[in-house]
Amino acid sequence: MATHVLRARRAAVISDYRLIARVGALAAGTTAMGGGISLLVWSRLGMLPMDVLHLGVSRASGWTFGESLLACQFLLALTFIPLRIRPGLGTAAALVIPAAVADILLAILPSPDGLPLRVAAFLIGAPLFCGGVAVYLLANLGWLPRDGIMLALAGARDDIGRTRSWRTALVRMGLDAAFVAAGAALLGPANALRAGALAPGTVLLALVSGPLIVLFRRLIARVSGFSPQSTQAAPRHGTGRHRRTQPTHARSDSA
Repeated sequence: MATHVLRARRAAVISDYRLIARVGALAAGTTAMGGGISLLVWSRLGMLPMDVLHLGVSRASGWTFGESLLACQFLLALTFIPLRIRPGLGTAAALVIPAAVADILLAILPSPDGLPLRVAAFLIGAPLFCGGVAVYLLANLGWLPRDGIMLALAGARDDIGRTRSWRTALVRMGLDAAFVAAGAALLGPANALRAGALAPGTVLLALVSGPLIVLFRRLIARVSGFSPQSTQAAPRHGTGRHRRTQPTHARSDSA
């Protein structure tokens, strides 16, 4: 009896530790996302397709970039209802934290001056954003509205591991094209070019951000041992009451 109590307490401690680790990963990942978004927008050499829409709404409404990001993502989150997607803590964090970080950094960064500095900002911002997305996805605490829609349309509302890569890629490209078209329409062609919304970097980000996120997910999970599977309670072995043995004749038949 005492052994079972100790095992239960140990399992509870491990579960609490994993939850704390996941919340910490969520905070770190979404903060990195905001930092990457800020550097990309500041560079004016290209931005994430989703941020073209955010910038267009910002210029059309007079809101800050972060406020526009928050408003657009909140509206997208409303599609969770008809798509039957379950929001989570990650949904709220990915709404608020990147928007707040983006507004803070864009307010304190100086005016972009000099191509080398802008190139450096672009080259740092892209992997910073993709790495942040990878960490936030590994926390597995809920999806950013765009990601939730992408997973639902790709056939996996709650498990990113069940999606087919080609289907996810097609859905992502369709969403990215819609974001760029809507944002460019709000900005106007001249302003879109001047702000970097229609720069070659936007096309590059649309093509490489997905593979980079996948690569970072694999690397981070391998190095830290932190993955969605590790957050689930592992089956307990060694207790006869919880183990179901297959009859010998069934094993021989199946062989």
